[in-house]
Amino acid sequence: MCGICGIVDFQRPIDGRLLARMNAVLTHRGPDDEGFYLRDPAALAMRRLSIIDLATGHQPISNEDETIWIIFNGEVYNFQSLREALIQRGHRFRTASDTETIVHLYEEHGLDFVRHMIGMFAIALWDRRHDRLVLVRDRLGIKPLYYALHAGRLRFASETKALLQDDDLPRTLDPLAIVAYLNFNSLPGPDTMFREIRKLPPGHLAIFDRAGLRIEQYWNVDYSRQRAWREDELLEAVEALLRDSIRLRMISDVPLGAFLSGGIDSSLVVALMAEISTAPVEAFSIGYGAEGAFMNEFEYSQAVAERCGARHHKLTLTSDDLLKDVDRVAWFLDEPCGDPAAFLTLALSEFTRRHVTVALSGIGGDELFAGYRRYRAIQWQNAYRRVPRFVRQGLIRPLLSVLPESRTSRWANLSRLARKFNHDVDSDARAFYRNMVSYLPEFAGPLFAGDAMRVHRETFRHGEFERHWDAVPLTASDIDRAMYVDTKMYLADQLLFLQDKMTMAASLESREPLLDYRFVELAATVPATQKLRGGELKFVLKRLAERHIPRHCIYREKKGFVAPIGAWFRGPLRERLHEALHPDRVRRRGIFQVDYVEWMKRAFFDEGRDLSVQLYQAFMLETWFNLFVDGGGRRFSATVSDAIASPKPPSPVATNPA
Repeated sequence: MCGICGIVDFQRPIDGRLLARMNAVLTHRGPDDEGFYLRDPAALAMRRLSIIDLATGHQPISNEDETIWIIFNGEVYNFQSLREALIQRGHRFRTASDTETIVHLYEEHGLDFVRHMIGMFAIALWDRRHDRLVLVRDRLGIKPLYYALHAGRLRFASETKALLQDDDLPRTLDPLAIVAYLNFNSLPGPDTMFREIRKLPPGHLAIFDRAGLRIEQYWNVDYSRQRAWREDELLEAVEALLRDSIRLRMISDVPLGAFLSGGIDSSLVVALMAEISTAPVEAFSIGYGAEGAFMNEFEYSQAVAERCGARHHKLTLTSDDLLKDVDRVAWFLDEPCGDPAAFLTLALSEFTRRHVTVALSGIGGDELFAGYRRYRAIQWQNAYRRVPRFVRQGLIRPLLSVLPESRTSRWANLSRLARKFNHDVDSDARAFYRNMVSYLPEFAGPLFAGDAMRVHRETFRHGEFERHWDAVPLTASDIDRAMYVDTKMYLADQLLFLQDKMTMAASLESREPLLDYRFVELAATVPATQKLRGGELKFVLKRLAERHIPRHCIYREKKGFVAPIGAWFRGPLRERLHEALHPDRVRRRGIFQVDYVEWMKRAFFDEGRDLSVQLYQAFMLETWFNLFVDGGGRRFSATVSDAIASPKPPSPVATNPA
């Protein structure tokens, strides 16, 4: 696991000091080692967290004649079988690392090399023979990769803060990207906050040569092969492939464990790890104190750990523990993110890193096997639309209109949701789902200032959402489309984004066995009616879990990895929130209308309306602006600033200690 960065410029020489600054800001991603390649027109650099081949896995790595050089962030889990096949084809290896395997795969297969790899990866490969840079991001977007092409110079890095070390790179804020962040709670790719910086989409590669830059897709989820499975056959196939995926991800030369929330996905991972391993699994859980809405789930994680014979490490947190350094979380996130689970994930990662260097997680099960309530809402919508319109409008809607309007009682909240559902159900599934995943509030006046002033909730449409919805074949169901959109946007741009940034902040490698692309492809063959049988969310994985974990841990209310934002804003973060969203600061920043921000604060603090998510989004956005716009991506701590200000410059020649 590493942090990578680099520059290719066919017109101007590259300053090694700039490359060193870019690399220094990624030290947290790889505290064990660093490496450089600098030979115009290409410069590559990396920071290494040693996981595989601790002795000889130094990067950059080249082929035998040093015409191909690579830096690599991630893991290739099937590298051993690939290596054996390549040796039989005559390739000679100097290391035992998975990184060198990629070099020889490229020699053997050209740009198709990536199709042979099972893993998570962000790859930068410099091909001197063709004078081209090849950038590759894994199929699901587990590892990040950013790039910026300006004035003929291509820069790339694992994090945007590395790109911001280049003073020649413009920083044009994108107001519609800001709106998209507030609508989806994270930044949908390929956009970033700056127009000049882009994310390489999951399942894509980029080729940069003297002719320019081109982006190509090499993999996608395919729903065209769905079939009706027999339940016993499906469960056997799912278990066999998940077991193999976990087995591959347990290959490590350093201590390894797993996150255990007590939910179905992480519990299944720990249970199958325990069956594969000859030693007890190291399982890590965090809980939250009595304050706020987050409930401690140790009861379930403990039951799973006992059933599996795992060593269970538990940490109980308080608000003071989580909120001791808001700026630090925002710095490591690198982009605005409206999900407060970042604080919990960082705390869990730092706790886990005290014991192990690698942790398996259960991310992905909800998007693959219909685990969110919003999928059931689509199922209800489709059923409800079959009720004659005159019944819905002439009978049901008038009845709902007389329900109580209070915003504080539980019954009133349910009635408001029922009225909203009855109003929205007449729209098609695309509009229904688009509205369901939106965080923009229903405010009477304008929300934004400046270039985004004309944007309203009712009129905002995001091109990536529309494109992803349309990418699923017409033969698939609306639930399949929603799962596909979530896989491409919510999973890649929020969950995996957050997981990568927070685990790497702790120098911990996270592995996601449910996101093995073979497992994703298998899940895509299962019709939505089997995944959501009888309205039961994640039906297939629940039936599989019955074989391995206690039943009371399976059939219970889904809680998710949440945090008590409302309690934070009424308690330890109240002063910081009012400071960040003071009318004078809002007016100077020029993103929001002052009236809108004041309305949010008044509705939240005085009227009891739950706008904690929207307030948190605005708060973290202002924190990001303070660090990455006002501070230029260089202001955080003395340690980081010193490393950036006086890095050790690389030698202007290619070197390979291996």
